[in-house]
Amino acid sequence: MKIYNHPKSIPFSTDFKLTINGKEIEVLATGVVDFAICALEPADFPAQVEVVVAKKFNEVTIRPLSKKLKATVENETIRFTLERPEKVSVDFGWGSIKGLYIYAQPPEVNLPAAGDSSVVTCPAGQITEVAELELEDGQTLYLPGGSVLKGRIHVKGKTGIRICGHGIFDGSYYTQGKPGGGPSIILERCKDVLVEDIAMVRPQGWMILLAACNKVTVRNVKQIGEVVTSDGIDVVGSRDVLIEDCFLHNNDDCVVVKAFLFGRRNKNGLQIDAQENVENVLVRNCTLANWTAGNGMEIGYELSVDSVKGVTFRDIDILHVHGAGAVFSIHNTDRACISDVLFENIRIEHCYDKLIDFRISPSRYGTDTERGSVRGVTLRNIYWYRTPFNQGSTISLIGGWDEKHTIEDVLIENFVVDGKPIQHLDELEICTRHCHNLRLKS
Repeated sequence: MKIYNHPKSIPFSTDFKLTINGKEIEVLATGVVDFAICALEPADFPAQVEVVVAKKFNEVTIRPLSKKLKATVENETIRFTLERPEKVSVDFGWGSIKGLYIYAQPPEVNLPAAGDSSVVTCPAGQITEVAELELEDGQTLYLPGGSVLKGRIHVKGKTGIRICGHGIFDGSYYTQGKPGGGPSIILERCKDVLVEDIAMVRPQGWMILLAACNKVTVRNVKQIGEVVTSDGIDVVGSRDVLIEDCFLHNNDDCVVVKAFLFGRRNKNGLQIDAQENVENVLVRNCTLANWTAGNGMEIGYELSVDSVKGVTFRDIDILHVHGAGAVFSIHNTDRACISDVLFENIRIEHCYDKLIDFRISPSRYGTDTERGSVRGVTLRNIYWYRTPFNQGSTISLIGGWDEKHTIEDVLIENFVVDGKPIQHLDELEICTRHCHNLRLKS
C-alpha cells in the first residue's frame, strides 16, 4: 500500500479518520465533500476499511450501489471490505455531515523515468504554484502522490502530451472572476494526449477543456468541483476522445460535448476557436455526481458547427443530479445536426427535476440563428432507483423546434424503474413536441 503525505497547509478533514488494513490514510477537506487518496497493491486485498466519524449520523450507504458494498456500523465507526481497487462514496444522506470519497486506486503504471529531461515533476509533499504552465511536444507533467499543483495548465498545438500521477491539481490559485483565470486544464488543438490518475479540487470554472483536440484519453481522473460552472470534462470541437474510469463530482455538467468559440464574451481575455465538428466520443465506466447546477451527461448548449455524431455514454453510475438539470441531456441551441448518440448501461441513484431533457431551441448560450436537428438516440439498459420525492416532481422532455427542426428516431430499450421494466412511455412522464418515431422496446 502507498500512503501519501500532503502539505500541512492544505485543508484536512475534521470529520473523518480513515484506516485501511490498520494504516491511517490522510483525509483532505473541500467545501462540499472530504476525500482520501491511496494506492493498493494486489497483496493488500481483501482490504479492511474503517472510518471513524466525528459527528452523529443516522444512516450510511456505500456508493455506487452497483459495487454492492455493505457497511457495518458500531457507534461512530463504519467498516467495510474492498476486494479490489475502488473509488467509492461514503454517503450519510441529507444531514449535517459531508460525504467522504475514498479513492483506493491501483498503483501507478509507466512511471516517468527519473532524470528524464522531458518530464516536469512537482515535488511530493509540497505546493507548487504556476500562473500558467505550458508543455512542449512529447513532455510529461508528473504529479506524484502527495504533491499539489496550483495554477493553470494551458497546452497549445502540441503532440504526445501526458499529465499523470496521484497528486492533486488545486484550482484555487485563481479566485472566481479574477483576470487570467478560467478553466483549470486547457488542451487546445493537441493530438495524442493522455491525462490520467490526477485528482482535481477547488476549480474556479471548467476543470478540463479539450478544445479542438484529436485522440485524447482521460483516465482515472477524480474531480470535486464546488462553484457553479465547475464543469468536469468539456469535449469542445474534438474527435476520437476516450474518457474512462473517472469519478467526477461537479456543480455543473459532469461530462459535456460542445463546439463553439470559447470565450466569445471575453470575460478573462481568453478566446479559443473550437468550432470543429465532433465525432467519436466514448465515455465509459465512470461515476458522476452532479450537484445543483448543470446535468449529468450533456450534449450542448453551444453547438455552432455542422455535425456532432458518434457520442456514447456506457456503463455509468449516476450518484445524483440534485438540481434543475437532467441525467440525460441534449440541448441543441445552434445549427448542428446531432446524430448517433447512445446511452447504455446507466444506473441512476438519484435525480430530481428532470430525467431526460432533449430539446432544440434558442438560448442565451447559442449564436446561430438557424436551428439544428437530432437524429438517432438510443437509451438502452437504464436502471433508475426512485425516491418518494420523484413522483409528481420528475419529468422528461423531448422537443424539437418546429416541423423542419425535429428530434427523430429515439429508442428507449429496457428501461427499468425500481426493479421493474416499464411497459409504456407514460411511466416516464415524457412531454413531446416535434418529435417523431419515439419508441419503447421492453
